[in-house]
Amino acid sequence: MQTTLYMLQEQSHTQMMSYVLQSMEGKLVVIDGGTAKDAGHLLDTLIRLGGPEPTVDLWLLTHPHSDHVNALLEIFSRPNPLKVKKIYSKFLSYEFYEKYDETGARGARVTSAFNEFKESHREICLPFETGQKFTVDSIEIKVLYVPDESITENTINNSSVVFRVDAEGQRILFIGDLGEEAGDRVLALVPHGELRADFVQMAHHGQSGVKKSFYEVVSPKACLWNTPQWLWDNQRRGEPYNSGPWKTVEVQGWMKELGVRHHFITKDREYVLPLPYPVG
Repeated sequence: MQTTLYMLQEQSHTQMMSYVLQSMEGKLVVIDGGTAKDAGHLLDTLIRLGGPEPTVDLWLLTHPHSDHVNALLEIFSRPNPLKVKKIYSKFLSYEFYEKYDETGARGARVTSAFNEFKESHREICLPFETGQKFTVDSIEIKVLYVPDESITENTINNSSVVFRVDAEGQRILFIGDLGEEAGDRVLALVPHGELRADFVQMAHHGQSGVKKSFYEVVSPKACLWNTPQWLWDNQRRGEPYNSGPWKTVEVQGWMKELGVRHHFITKDREYVLPLPYPVG
């Protein structure tokens, strides 16, 4: 068996983020998971990879938005949910999100729901800490940055955890929905050599995330875009190409300027990436 990254495709119109890593010994790691509508496909994938009663060794949550967290909550709301050994997150307080997030209490609802989940699953829910390392067979995951309550703009996205997966001689950097402010902070706090990676998961589905300077430091060979067609094209239904409010086309231009030649985009399909994957 080969260490493999599975990049799952959204199962509804909504953007989302869902990855599964399988180690060479068959162990499973989930990153985020998507919306409640993505739960069934994620569960089917885990059963296909791990058998009728799969065990997830690690479930890593980047930040508390429904398109990242609600698949987990949906799976655990069903009878006989799958076995998960450890779930790691670093969500800030409900009160902080309610006060500072532009959507107020509506944006903080996922945090509230996850807090209730944690109360009933205390034995498996643990906090991320900067510098933490997780080892799953030949996969090593290093936590490079965890948020605090000092950034009061774009609060939920800016509270994304940053971690790097090292496997089979390649690096994959996960940054969730990290915004400009937190992206700048990461650049200030984390040695740039730690951020360099072969693959980068594009912040906030490839638009209105970190600045171009962040990607310049990462210097990726390949980009992972959790981006449906409408968002990729910056196009509301029935309107012209690149006429919407999203920055996706602009970010595509950045990646072209940086010379990135390999792009994996969920608008096209989902991807099975055996590691090491040839990205030149």
